[in-house]
Amino acid sequence: MQDLAEFRNSQVQADGRYRDDRLRTYLEYEDHWPFLIKSQGEIAGFALVRKSKPMTHVIGEFFIRPEFRGTGISALAVDRILQKFVGNWEIPFQNENSRAASFWRKTIKQLGYQATEIESTESSTDLLLIFTS
Repeated sequence: MQDLAEFRNSQVQADGRYRDDRLRTYLEYEDHWPFLIKSQGEIAGFALVRKSKPMTHVIGEFFIRPEFRGTGISALAVDRILQKFVGNWEIPFQNENSRAASFWRKTIKQLGYQATEIESTESSTDLLLIFTS
């Protein structure tokens, strides 16, 4: 969440943590799936996937620890998630977050998908990649 704080105006709480209400949603509701991403037995990051409408899934959150970035684990994790939930996809990201925007555009293309990029209706700062796996 720290990486997103810059782009979502999130504040650290008094106990030093960021809000966890989104994570709790993924742990409590059907059609929401949290994933830990591991590399050589170590937690490298996480992904939060949800169903947004019939046959459409969203990677709502995706995070890889800085020391694992650039190792290929990110693309491998995305590939496995897309294979697990075949159908339509929406991947939101903030265009101001140039690292995330570049990652999603490059990775989806490298994995062989043709995505359309549109502005999100939920937020004026978000863009969506839309494609079918």
